[in-house]
Amino acid sequence: MSSGAAQFGRLERRGALLGLSGWQLGLIGGAVFVAVAAVRGAGGAGLAWAAPLWLLLLAAGFLSVGGRSVPAWAPVMTAWLRARASGRTRAASRPQTRPGVLKLPGLAGALELVPSDRLSGVLVVDRRAATVVAVARVRASGFLLDDDASQEHKVAAWGRVLGGLCQQAAVLRIQVLTTITAGGAAPARRWWREHCMTDDAGPAAVLADLLDEGIARATRREHLVAIAVRSPQGHRRLTAAVADAIAGVFAGVGDSLGAAELTVDGWLDEQDLARSVRRAYDPHTSFDDIDVHAPTPVGVAERWDRWQTGTTWHATYWVAEWPRTAIDPTFLQPLTTGNTGVRVVSLTAEPVPAREALRQIRRARAEYKADAAQRQRIGQVEDRSVQAEVEDLDRREAELVAGHGDLRFTGLVSVSAPEPEALTNACREVEADAARAMCDLVRLVGQQGAAHLAAALPLARSIR
Repeated sequence: MSSGAAQFGRLERRGALLGLSGWQLGLIGGAVFVAVAAVRGAGGAGLAWAAPLWLLLLAAGFLSVGGRSVPAWAPVMTAWLRARASGRTRAASRPQTRPGVLKLPGLAGALELVPSDRLSGVLVVDRRAATVVAVARVRASGFLLDDDASQEHKVAAWGRVLGGLCQQAAVLRIQVLTTITAGGAAPARRWWREHCMTDDAGPAAVLADLLDEGIARATRREHLVAIAVRSPQGHRRLTAAVADAIAGVFAGVGDSLGAAELTVDGWLDEQDLARSVRRAYDPHTSFDDIDVHAPTPVGVAERWDRWQTGTTWHATYWVAEWPRTAIDPTFLQPLTTGNTGVRVVSLTAEPVPAREALRQIRRARAEYKADAAQRQRIGQVEDRSVQAEVEDLDRREAELVAGHGDLRFTGLVSVSAPEPEALTNACREVEADAARAMCDLVRLVGQQGAAHLAAALPLARSIR
């Protein structure tokens, strides 16, 4: 393995006591209280009579469904039932008549689009969240076929980009979004048939047949980088001077991307952004058919585990666990391919201030020590996974003390298909590809609308 190998930390699953959350301990305590009260009130008969209640509380405190505890499901189910009751799972979009405004389904309020001459693009202003976002279209010179030294150089350069973001207090998060579309040879096939086909036989026809065969295997990729910064104006409108200063921050990030051998082809303007938004909702629409004045779909409908926008079905996954062993920088390659539907791989990095990161680490270490003391008191053997999490905390603290930045990574994968059956096949394929990449995907349920907004749209939004 090359020297550029990296290792991710484990997903922390600690709780208030012995791995149990405060809500779980409350349910277990409630079960004990009901049982004791029943015994004192009516003896064994009272205990049997109250058994349905205290057994239900006990099961809710200990059992988990789909990797989540019962209390963890409560907010998801409550939000889903509330949305269903209020009719917010279905909506019809209205044509946008105001220029410089972007309204998205599932997003409260409107996003303001402020042109920036310095970037030759547009700034996306979310006054509710007090953030400003700019989106760059980037391309790389290649990575897979480079030698180990070149790969290590590029990985280190990308690390310097992320490290520089950690030093800028204004930067909230950066999103790297890759859209993979099956049938990347379609433009070449269409051009060949329109300009070079004179008959149905001969070498030209043979090459056309080869292009037809390559449609199912070839893929087309588009890479976007969205950067979100805090708005100095807070929830007020941006002045021209403030907008120009923020554009300078984005321009600096663009320069750092160039130093990492990533070519910035340009910042998205209002039309480019409208096309990207429309393609996120309906990726099977060609650019010629997209109306930049109507970037949102006609209607949307959210289901428990999928999201329908117009005539397209989507499903979004969360990367719950990254590879637990040392991996090569190309480990995500299986996820960036695909022969079924359209796939979007979104990786969001959110800088954590060093002081806050150290506070979290020390608090977590104190909780682990309290758990260890309690396990020793009751004679419970400590799990090896707990020791691994403590080792990750020690490593993170050592890196922070050495001056490195701390980043919180969120990985999302969105899959789109024109029909529910095709979506099922595409989901099955992406789950298999994730297993090859040694990533653990969890299909988000009860929040597919918000998940698709964070995964497929280049707006650097958080799903939390």
